[in-house]
Amino acid sequence: MRIAARLLTALALLCAATGAAKARGIDCSRAVGKLDRAICADPVMLEYDARIAAAHATAMRFSNGAIAAYVRLDQQEWLAAFRTIETLDATIDGDCIVTDGACLRAEMRRRVDDIESGAYVHSGVYRSAGGMKLLLHPGQANGYRVRVYDPARAGDVNVVTAQVDRAALWDGPEFMVSTMGDANGVPLPVEDGCTLRLMPEPLAIRVFQKGACGGHIFEGIYRRLLDETLRGYELELH
Repeated sequence: MRIAARLLTALALLCAATGAAKARGIDCSRAVGKLDRAICADPVMLEYDARIAAAHATAMRFSNGAIAAYVRLDQQEWLAAFRTIETLDATIDGDCIVTDGACLRAEMRRRVDDIESGAYVHSGVYRSAGGMKLLLHPGQANGYRVRVYDPARAGDVNVVTAQVDRAALWDGPEFMVSTMGDANGVPLPVEDGCTLRLMPEPLAIRVFQKGACGGHIFEGIYRRLLDETLRGYELELH
C-alpha cells in the first residue's frame, strides 16, 4: 500500500506546514532531518530528487504558467505525503520507514515516472458543464490512464482506460486515444465498444466519442480544476 493512500487524512495539516515548499533539489549542506540525510547519502535518490525538481520547474512554465497553480499544489501534496515517512509510524501496512532505502527509492521513482511523463502537464481533474468528471493520471514515459464518470451516478456512468495492452495511445502530439473499459477497467463487449479521443488544451480537454459506451455520452468539453489534484480521487483512480 502506498503511503499516499493511507495518509490522506494527514495531508490537510501537513500541506499547511509545507505550503511554502519549493521543488528545489535538496541542499545536502543543510540536511538535518533523517529523511533528507538518507536521500543525501544515496546517489540514486539524489538523482531522483534532481529530476523531480527539474521536471517540476518545466511543468511550472508550461503554456506560460497556465497550470502553475495546479503543479505547485500537486508537488506540495506529494511532498507532504512523502515526508510523513519521517514523522509518522510508517511501519503499519508495510509502508516505508526512513531506514528502508529500497522503499524510499521506489517512492521517489514513482514520482519521477509521474512528473516526467509526457502526460503530466495534462494530468489532473476536469469537469464538464453537466457535472461529469474526467480524471487523467500520468504514467511512465508517455503513458496515462483516464476515468470519466458522473459523480451522481458513478455506479452506472463510469468508464476507465481498459486494462489491456495499447489501450492508451497518442495519435501525434495533439490527441490521446483511450480504449475504455467498465468502471473496473474490464474491456467492454466488442459490439458495444468505447473509444475516447482526447484533445488536451492547457485548461480544458475536448473529448470525442466512438462507440456506444454502455449507452452513455461522454463527449464534450471538460474544464480543468486547478485547485483539485488527483490525490483527492484515490478511490476513483484505483
